[in-house]
Amino acid sequence: MNRIKQYIKLIFHGHYDTSTPEGRSLERSRNIALTAMSAMLAKVIAMIVPLVTVRLTLSYMGEEIYGLWSTVTTFFTMFTFADLGLGSGLQTELSKASALEDKSVSKKLVSSTYVMLTAVSAVLILVFLIAYPFINWAKVINAETENTIAIVGSVVLAIVIPKFLNIPLALIQRTQTAMQEGYRTNLWQCFGNFLSLVFVIAVYYLDLGVLTMIWMSSLITVIVAFVNMLVYFKFQRPELSPKLSMFDKTICKRMFSTGVQFLVLSIFTSLSLSIDNYIVAHTCSLADVTPYSVMYKIVHLISVITVMLSTPLWAANGEAMQRGEYGWVKKATGKIMLISFAFSTVSSAALFVLIKPALYIVTNGVVSADYFLLLAMCLMQIAVSVTSPFFMTLNAARIIKFQIVTYLIYALVSLPLKFVFGNMFGMVAITWVGVISYVLLLTIPTMYKSMRFLKQKMQ
Repeated sequence: MNRIKQYIKLIFHGHYDTSTPEGRSLERSRNIALTAMSAMLAKVIAMIVPLVTVRLTLSYMGEEIYGLWSTVTTFFTMFTFADLGLGSGLQTELSKASALEDKSVSKKLVSSTYVMLTAVSAVLILVFLIAYPFINWAKVINAETENTIAIVGSVVLAIVIPKFLNIPLALIQRTQTAMQEGYRTNLWQCFGNFLSLVFVIAVYYLDLGVLTMIWMSSLITVIVAFVNMLVYFKFQRPELSPKLSMFDKTICKRMFSTGVQFLVLSIFTSLSLSIDNYIVAHTCSLADVTPYSVMYKIVHLISVITVMLSTPLWAANGEAMQRGEYGWVKKATGKIMLISFAFSTVSSAALFVLIKPALYIVTNGVVSADYFLLLAMCLMQIAVSVTSPFFMTLNAARIIKFQIVTYLIYALVSLPLKFVFGNMFGMVAITWVGVISYVLLLTIPTMYKSMRFLKQKMQ
C-alpha cells in the first residue's frame, strides 16, 4: 500500500527540479510511471476493442478474406524498416540532445529527419504504384480460392499506401518518446482505438464493403498520427516544430550513421519476429492463418504492454548516460525487467483460464483453443517481456552491431526451422521453434551484454 501511495505521489507531484541528480532521477521515474499508466490504459482499451472489431470483421469478411487480410498485413510488416532506421536514430540522438538542453540541435534533428522521411515516403509510393500492376499478388500472398484471388490486389493496395504515408508521420511517436513524453503517444493510441471501433461498426452496419473496412482500418493510424503531430508541434512543443529551413546536412550524416545500423537491425527483427502468419499460410494454408492470428492477437497483448513499459527506458537511459548516471540505468533496468516478468507470467497463467471464453466472444465459436500452441505463445511473450528492458539499454548506448549479429543468427537459425517443422508438424511447431530459439540466441546474450556494459561503466 505504501508503495502504491509513493507511485501516486510521484505521478501527481508535477515536474521535479532537474538541476540535481536526485531531481533528474525522480523526473525520469515520474515520466516512466506516467507512460506506464497510460500504456496500461491504452492496452486495456486495445483489449476491449478487438472483442467487438474482430468478431465484426471476421463475420463480415468471412474466414478466407480475413485470413487474406491478416497474411497481407503480416507480409508488409516486414517493410516497417522503410524509415531507413532514422526514427530510431532520432529517438537516440534527440534524447541525448535534450539532456544537454540544446534546443537548436533538437530542432535541427527533428526537422532534418522529417524532411528526409517525407522524401522517402514520396519515392516509395511512386515506385510502388509503378510496379503494382506488373506483380502477381495472388502468387506472392499464396491466394488460391476464387474469392481471395479476386480481391488480393486491392487488399495489398489498401495496406501498403497507408503504411508508406505513415513513414514520416510516425516520427511524432519517436519524438515524444525521446522527450520522455510517451504518455502522450499512449493517450493518442486510446483515441485511435476508439476511432477504429467507430469506423468498423459504421462499415458493418451500413454495409459499405470489405475493402472500405480494410481501408479505414489501415488509415486510422495515419489519421491519428497526423492529428497528434499537429497538436504537439503547434501547442505542446512549438520549439521542436519541423521546418525546411532547419534542415542540416551535417546532422543528416550523423543520423544516417546511427540510422543505418538501426535499419539493418529492424530488417532482421521484422524478418525473424513478424512473418509467422506468412509462414503458416505457406506451410499450412490461408484458412489456418485465421485461428493462428486470432490467438496470437490475444496473447500478443502481453508483450505489447510490457514493451511499452520498457520503451521509455530508451530515452531515459540515453539522457542518464549522457550525464554519467549509469547506476540509475542499472537499477531502472532491473526494476522494469522484474515488473515485466511478473506481469507477463501472471497474464499468461490467466489466459489459460480465459482463452476459451475469449475466443468464443471474439470469433463466435469459429476458433477453438489449442493449449499447446497457447503455451508456446505465452512463453514467447514472457521471453520478449524480460529481454526488452535490456534492449533499451543497448539502444541508448548505441550498441547496435551486437544486436544486429544476434538477430541475424536468430533469423538464420529460426526461419528455416520454422518452415521445416511447420511442414512436418503444423503451425504449433512454428511458435515452439521461435520461443526456444529466442531464449537461447537473443535473451541470454542480450542480458549478459547489457549488464557487462553497465558494470564496466560503473567501475
